Amino acid sequence: MYRIEDQVYAKETGHYGKSLFAKKSFKKDELVFVAFGPIVNQATKYTIPIDYQLKIDPTRPEGNLCKYICHSCEPNLGIRERTLFVAFKDIEKDEEVTVDYAMLGYEYGNELSGEERICHCGRESCRGKLGCYKELLQNLREKYRGYISDYLLKI
Repeated sequence: MYRIEDQVYAKETGHYGKSLFAKKSFKKDELVFVAFGPIVNQATKYTIPIDYQLKIDPTRPEGNLCKYICHSCEPNLGIRERTLFVAFKDIEKDEEVTVDYAMLGYEYGNELSGEERICHCGRESCRGKLGCYKELLQNLREKYRGYISDYLLKI
């Protein structure tokens, strides 16, 4: 039986709160985890969009560790369908697993304040803020092809 706890674990980063880390190595395109939780309409900073108006809320008791997935402007995870997080590139054991939030949501509403949208990934290519698909440059849309939530491709 698949369990997210067998794939990743959450721990403090010492920089920006808790994040997820790989319990084992993953090859590119390998399933890392499945986002799980009740479906809700109201966005929060922890919800994961699965449609323009619907989200998964992993913070509820039925949810899972995916609530700790952090953003990076150089992610090592992508998303297939709407809930399958797969390796965007090879991932080593104990490496932090991250996704570009622009792969998940079309735009932000009031769920994040301006300060909460500041990116802390520290990567060379950091865009300075958490992105959304609506604002994603064409070159990144091409780079992320096949790793973007499928509902975004229908908008």
